Amino acid sequence: MAGKWVLNPTTKKWEWSGTGKPDMATKPMDIPTIPTKGSTKKPPAYIWTIDDKGKVVKMEASVAKKAFATLPESAQTALAQQLMNTNVMPTTSSLKSLWDKIVDGAAAQYKAGKKSTPWDVLKTLAKNTPVNTGVTSTILKDYDPVVANAYLNNVAATIGFDVSQLTEADKADFAAKIKEAASGFGKTTTRVINPQTGATETTTTPDLFDPKAFAENWLWAKVNLGDPTKLPTTAITALSSVKKILRNNGIDELSPIEVNKLAVNLASGKVNATSLQAEYSQKAARNYPLLADRLLANPEASVMDLLSPAVSAIAKWLEIDPNTIDLTNPYLDKYARPDGAAGKATMPSMADFITSLKNSPDAEKTTWANEAARGAATGLARAMGFGV
Repeated sequence: MAGKWVLNPTTKKWEWSGTGKPDMATKPMDIPTIPTKGSTKKPPAYIWTIDDKGKVVKMEASVAKKAFATLPESAQTALAQQLMNTNVMPTTSSLKSLWDKIVDGAAAQYKAGKKSTPWDVLKTLAKNTPVNTGVTSTILKDYDPVVANAYLNNVAATIGFDVSQLTEADKADFAAKIKEAASGFGKTTTRVINPQTGATETTTTPDLFDPKAFAENWLWAKVNLGDPTKLPTTAITALSSVKKILRNNGIDELSPIEVNKLAVNLASGKVNATSLQAEYSQKAARNYPLLADRLLANPEASVMDLLSPAVSAIAKWLEIDPNTIDLTNPYLDKYARPDGAAGKATMPSMADFITSLKNSPDAEKTTWANEAARGAATGLARAMGFGV
């Protein structure tokens, strides 16, 4: 009986059955086998690592590698020191490469049944690596757009700046500028071997670049001074202080934009309330010549501070809330500037000022004046024989 090709149900391949030499010309095509999904996937590698609470825990090696970007500065420094020992300049890519290698080392230790973390592997690596002397390295933080945007959002929240006011072009501009600014700084570390003691000496210069301060200055420069509704909340708070300083010194010639700018400068720390008060009290001296010497001698005091006795007298004798009295009050203005800004006439004494208040038309409406009038009328009636 002549042989023939028979399909093997297990292997799904055609096999020659029977006598004679297999006729390859008549062999049907083998049925391709599709491997079961996931059948070729390698099992995950694991490592031992230390969690936030200081406990040794199990973690997938691939997860640990992805955690490179979140390593604390102390960990980044340890990696950088190892690179410097091998005369490799620490950069983001070289640090990441070293991290991947020590994670792979920890995975091998895990597979071998040893409880070694990546940091144990690094210590072993550092111990077996000869130290190169005279190596100086500068570690620059990488301010990519994601990191830059994070700084921007955090600082904006701190000063109360609405980031929705920023365009994508604004954000790209900030990312480029913070990266450029940071490039002039960096953390510098120099390692040398003392020829006398043989000990390794490390000198570290910290990174002096302050990304938060840079972001804050950049945001303040973006403030729309012409629109009070778009001022950061900290500037709006400062705006009240600025207006009070100006009002208490009789400064009313500034435009809204100028006032808003003062608020921004106060909120951003460019000026403080004390220096602002001193500046405008000196300017007020020109408008209040009779108070000029006192203002110059007391730069921390406003015009209203110096006039507080007169304010108290007005409040008492005209029965006015003292909080509503400012330099526009006609009685206070007449007391401080009898002849306006000329400064030729002298200020009245407090006794004369109080007398003028008592005799003013507004005093007639007060409680004490009505009681005095009622008392006078009662006395007169009794004197005339009326039984009152």
